[in-house]
Order: sequence, then C-alpha cells, then structure tokens
Amino acid sequence: MATSGTVAFQPNVEEIITEAFERCGIDTQTQTGDKAVSARRSLNLLFSEWANRGINYWAVEQQTLTLVNGTLQYTLPVGTIDIIDAVIRDTSGTDTSDQIINRVSIADYNQLPNKNSGGKPSQYMLDKQYTPVAYFWQVPDKTTYSMVYWAIRQLDDVTASNQDPDIPYRWNECICAGLASKLAMKFATEKFSILNEMYERAFSFAAASDNDGVSLRVQPTALNLY
Repeated sequence: MATSGTVAFQPNVEEIITEAFERCGIDTQTQTGDKAVSARRSLNLLFSEWANRGINYWAVEQQTLTLVNGTLQYTLPVGTIDIIDAVIRDTSGTDTSDQIINRVSIADYNQLPNKNSGGKPSQYMLDKQYTPVAYFWQVPDKTTYSMVYWAIRQLDDVTASNQDPDIPYRWNECICAGLASKLAMKFATEKFSILNEMYERAFSFAAASDNDGVSLRVQPTALNLY
C-alpha cells in the first residue's frame, strides 16, 4: 500500500489537549470548559519552562537594532528572551563591515569608569527586564552603526483551542507529553510520576535534535548579575 504522500500532520491545541487528557486516563467527553482553560494555561506555562531549559532554535530570529549617535540605552522588542550572538555593523565605508561585540555582565558594566565614552561599541550589557534593555559601551559616535543579533523570542501564547501551537513537527510528542505531565499534577496525581518521566524523555530527545548542526549544543551564557 502506498503512503499518503503528505507531510502536514500538526495537531492543533484542541487535539494536543485531548491527547494529554487521554494519557491521564481522563475521558475527554466529560471535559468541562474549566478544564480546557486550565489546559491552555498549562500549555503557556510549558512554553515558559522551555524558555528556561535552553535554546528553542525555531524561535531564534535575526534582528537589527539601529544605533543612534550619543545614545547608550536601547529597548528591545517585547518577547525577547535572550541574545545568543551579535555583531556591530558599520555602513560608513564603501563596504559594510561586521565586528563581534562582546556581552558583559551587569557587574562588569557597572564597573566601567566612564560609561559615556564615545566610539565604536565593543561591549553590551543586556538588562533582562519584562521589556529587555541593552546598554552599549562605547556610546555610538556615528549614525552608521547597528547591532545585528540573533535573539531567542518568546513562543506565541495559546489563547484558543482552535489555534496551532508555535512549535515545529519534531516537538509534537514533547508538547503532548509535557502537557500530560502538567495535567496529571492537577487531575491524575497517581499518574504524575510516569507521565513526568515520559515527558523528560521526550524533552531530551527533542532538545538533542534541536541544534544548529554543530557537535556542541549552545546554551545561554550564565552571567554574574550581582
């Protein structure tokens, strides 16, 4: 028998919730509206957890921040979780040139003797507030500088059951297993241990496949913040 010839399998939020409840041994026909709301909330908490467990490579995007002459502080887009790599781009010459810019900790930035010194920025500090703020040293002294960076963005919120989750195909099992674990904590505590073990296994497999093709899995830098 021939295969389907399609590669479109992507469960929506409702199907993921149904799968997770079934793994908990809960009859989905008896699901209440409150349980559906609880499940969507748990999905968003699962996404928040993933943001702390490493780089979700499908959520890495290249961004460009235009720097202003004499301005050292810049607000980054809402939903920026972290920056994993960056360069300073200078378009003042006939050829555009990129130069690595190093990230420093809050403590190292705080100890700079003259934070208003002007020049080509060689360092930046990322203050990870609700809306992240980047501080540059030296302070840009031209209008031709920009920072081109790779940012980890926040996964899109789940707000309705008919939506698609903000994940690639290879993370389908992990999201179902992860949601089942969180729902078991609330509605099927006797199954939590085994479902959480299955989730950790699924996460391990998904995270191992989610890389940039090199042998080393990159993690966000652990900074000395104090």
